[in-house]
Amino acid sequence: MLVFAPLLYGGNRPLPLLVLQLAAVALLAGTLASGQLRRHLDRPFLVALAVLAVAPLLQLVPLPESLWTMLPGRGFYAETLGAVGAEPARRAWSLLPAATEAAWLFLLVPIAVFLATVASPEPVLRRLVLLFVAMAVAQALLGLAQFGTGSPLVFVPVQGGSARNAVGTYSNYNHLAGLLEMALPVALALLVSHLQRRPGGRPRQHHRSRLRRWLAQWFSGPVSFHRSALFAAAGVAILLGLVFTRSRTGVTLALVGILLSATLLARRAGVERGVGIVAMLAFGGLWLAVEVGLAPVLARFAELDLLENTRWSIFAGTLAGAGEFFPFGAGFGTYEDVFRRFQPADVPLFVPYAHNDYLEWVFEGGLLGLLLPLAFLVLYLRRWPRVWAGERWSELRFVQVAAGIALLLMGLHTATDFNLQIPANAVYFAFLAGVFFHREAAPPPRTARAVHVRTEPALTAAPAPSAPAAEAEPVRNPFAD
Repeated sequence: MLVFAPLLYGGNRPLPLLVLQLAAVALLAGTLASGQLRRHLDRPFLVALAVLAVAPLLQLVPLPESLWTMLPGRGFYAETLGAVGAEPARRAWSLLPAATEAAWLFLLVPIAVFLATVASPEPVLRRLVLLFVAMAVAQALLGLAQFGTGSPLVFVPVQGGSARNAVGTYSNYNHLAGLLEMALPVALALLVSHLQRRPGGRPRQHHRSRLRRWLAQWFSGPVSFHRSALFAAAGVAILLGLVFTRSRTGVTLALVGILLSATLLARRAGVERGVGIVAMLAFGGLWLAVEVGLAPVLARFAELDLLENTRWSIFAGTLAGAGEFFPFGAGFGTYEDVFRRFQPADVPLFVPYAHNDYLEWVFEGGLLGLLLPLAFLVLYLRRWPRVWAGERWSELRFVQVAAGIALLLMGLHTATDFNLQIPANAVYFAFLAGVFFHREAAPPPRTARAVHVRTEPALTAAPAPSAPAAEAEPVRNPFAD
């Protein structure tokens, strides 16, 4: 699913979405059959996740005509049905049951990915993280090829694509920026975790030259050097690809992600080293961007398209509709059709999304659409102290911190876009959430083996027998330690 999701317009077409939904059903069945979820997730999270999965189904429950008419916002539609001579019948809570059913099937995809990720053993999870970073690098390189060749027809024809932006296999440059902004902290975490300062890690040969001591401190061997170089190259490629999407929100959040990564990861890798690694990588990426040509990117920050001029009007219309349907909502998945009734006159566009998922969720889900994001925000904040705890961090712990940063960046981005309604980015967001909430296996207790010292028998006369002395404490073996 991590590989297939972005290949066909980010999965935002009927056929790839159908494939993802079928895969999600199989993945969900296997994960639930394993019976491991109670061990990996606490009860509050399981309750919140169950409410999220059931919420669209509640809106499909048929209600009597009299009760349905009493729901907020249904009076207008009841009068319209009466005007066209529709017979009284039991009607679902949702204004468009088919759209709500489709939204529930879409929701199965990220839920299945999240649960499977949380239940995965650590070795599998590490390989999946590497696969995620590899997919982001591939998308970034494809986007750079599109920008560099001046053609949106590299790899696949992109509907509505522009040679002025890197879009990858997505249909919108903002959606590629969403993927890359989530992947950038993860690539930085992998790099820092391989270059972190080891305890007592000073070079043993003090007569080495300063440069050799510096290299020995940063790269502990040929394998570590190769992996570190790969992660550094991956970070630069992802940063470059993100810059040349020309997404203003994506570039801004990338800078925030670099700052947070340098601040948080440096606390564990040594302040000077962590900040130096991230700063050096960011500087290298921006220097390459300048070499390629930053003028089109900077010009994007001075542009205002028609959507930007009307975004606040869309927000106002969405709030008006949300207020009319509150607290029950219009029904998940119904925004595209129901919003037309509330669309302001100064918005001469077809508006399939609110470009603010939080407002759209309240519009569609009412009180549930408001409380569920708040509940997951509380669970996210509660998880941070547990991720941050511990003195010695493994590679997975660094990645978990980066996943938490990535979730924050996407949470901010979705306030101005609809990245989480693109199947591929919903899959990657759910995957990173699973990494963030994954519980590391407790390390086995370390036991020091006692060293029994063999002594020669004494040559002098044995002393008189006395009371047995306390058993001597075993000698610790430093090599066993």
